[in-house]
Formats: sequence, C-alpha cells, structure tokens
Amino acid sequence: MMINEAHFVLLVTRKLAGSASPAELSELEQLLVQHPALKERYNQLCHYFNDARHLAAEDTEQALQRTWAKIKSPPVAAPVKIKHMTTWKWAAAVAAAACLLGGMLYFFNQPAKVTAPVAQQWLKRKNGQATRSFIELADGSKIWLNAESMLTYPQQFNGNSREIYLEGEAFFDIATNAKRPFIVHLKTGTIKVLGTSFNIRAYENEPVQTAVVTGKIAFIPRYEDARKASDTILVTPDVKITYTASSGTLVKNNTIGAEDKAWTEGRLIFKNATLEEIGASLQRNFNRQVIFENNAPRQCRLTGSFHNNSLEDIMYYLSRSKAFHYRITDSTLVIGE
Repeated sequence: MMINEAHFVLLVTRKLAGSASPAELSELEQLLVQHPALKERYNQLCHYFNDARHLAAEDTEQALQRTWAKIKSPPVAAPVKIKHMTTWKWAAAVAAAACLLGGMLYFFNQPAKVTAPVAQQWLKRKNGQATRSFIELADGSKIWLNAESMLTYPQQFNGNSREIYLEGEAFFDIATNAKRPFIVHLKTGTIKVLGTSFNIRAYENEPVQTAVVTGKIAFIPRYEDARKASDTILVTPDVKITYTASSGTLVKNNTIGAEDKAWTEGRLIFKNATLEEIGASLQRNFNRQVIFENNAPRQCRLTGSFHNNSLEDIMYYLSRSKAFHYRITDSTLVIGE
C-alpha cells in the first residue's frame, strides 16, 4: 500500500497541535494500526514536538504549510512506499516537524546531525488460561488482566498521551492526568479516558464490551468498512457498550458496573447468558477445553452467580436449571443433551 509521506506528517502535526478534526484523528489511528512501521516514526515526531510545545497550534499549521512548500515541489510529495523510504528522507521529515514548533530550520540543511530519540521500551504481559495478574503502570494506573489476555504497554510514558494495547479482558483504574489522556487500543476500536475505572472485554471472535464503574470514557469503534466514519460513544457509570465488528452493530445497555469487575474478585456472574458464552468463560478460567457434543445446548440461556466455586460446583448448579448433561475430565468439559 502507498503512503503519502507529507500527508502522514501533516496528520501527526495537526494532532499534536490540538487542531486535528475527528476524521483526521481516525485516519491517523488507522494508518498506525495498519502500518506498524509508522509507529517508530510517529514517536520520533512526538519527541521533537514535545521539545517545542510552546508554539501555538495556529502558528504550527501555518509553519507546516510554508515548510512543505519550501522543501517539496510540488508541495505535496508523490506517494512513496514506506519500505523504500531512505533514512535521510525520513530524517528530513522529522526535522521538518521539529522546525515547525521550534524554528530550527537548520535541521533540513544538516540531516545527518539529527539526534534520534531514545526508543520507547515496550513490555508485554500475557496470561494463559486459569491465570490472572495485576499490573501497575509507570503513571500509577492499575490494571487487572484476566485469563487468556495480553497487555502491551511502555515502561515509561512519553509524549502527550498514555497509550497501551489490549487483547482479551482487563479492568482499569486509571490515574488522573487531564493533560495526558489514557488510550486503550483494541483490534476493533479505541477507548480514551482521563481518569476513571472501567472494564474492557475484547476477546478474539467475541463482541467488544466495555462498562464504566467511575468517571467517563469515550469508545470509538473501528469499522471493517474503512469508508464508514467512526462514531464516538460516551460511556458513563453503570452503562455497557457492546460492539460487534463483523456486523458493525453497537448496543448501549444499563448494567451494574461493579458486577462487570466481579471477575477480579474471583466471582463469575452470568445473566441470561447462553451456555456457549458460559462455556467460553469457564474454559478461560479453569483451563478445560469445552466441547459440545451437539448444538442444541449451546443456546440455552442461564443465570447464576458464583464466588470461588469449583468447576464441578458451577456445572452442577447450572445443570439443575436446564436439561443438559455434562462430564468433566482432567482436560475437558463435555456438554451434551
């Protein structure tokens, strides 16, 4: 895929200047997700922008236009492939961004003297089945990571935002910092907060669910059809958002926020959930492969609340309310009619 170098730098500059439109922010976010190689270059721009944050957004926009007019002819560069972009070209682009904010135009004349910023060190925590963990981030934010989940986060936060990546489920208690919003990237959307506590459930092949306990968050779904504009949905306490990426459907319901974080306390709460949904949760929590001998029981809907119960106890009580059979082995939970 072809990337327009000048346009990418423009999007980053407008974001850091605080003057980007929602459509431009969405476009930049999609570029960073679709092209991981751009992330390092994005961090370079952030580094130089942070060194010259005293300039106003309006001055930045005007300087950007003047600078590109000087170094490009025509002003907008022809699209180039990222993998073919030479080091000196990118150094010039980074220097351009720095000049816009700091007035240091000599970077363009001396690209070899541009000092590369220290690379941000990223950490990864991955839980298998039947495993939960607790993580405290550098800013004091606390995260409870559920079974079969993965969190990718920086050792230290740089720039004007705090950004992490989640696959699976986690409960967040975010340290308040109005100047540095906290952003959680999912495969099918983005969540932005300032300081609050909330739960995110984003397992592979399942709808994304997020519920707020305190504060407020903004959920921005990522649609499979890139031409469709992203919505921004505000989520307040005791409200749950469920987003299904395959169909593009988004549902907003009332909930009890404290119950959505119950798993952090060893509780499992099922409310009118299908046996198939319950089976997926039990497989993650007890490390037993769930096998349905036939499809009939999959859509049975059940309600129950359990606190540190064994798999045997949970299945016994669930089977009392619906007619299905089960058997448990060392490695499997088999369910049939």
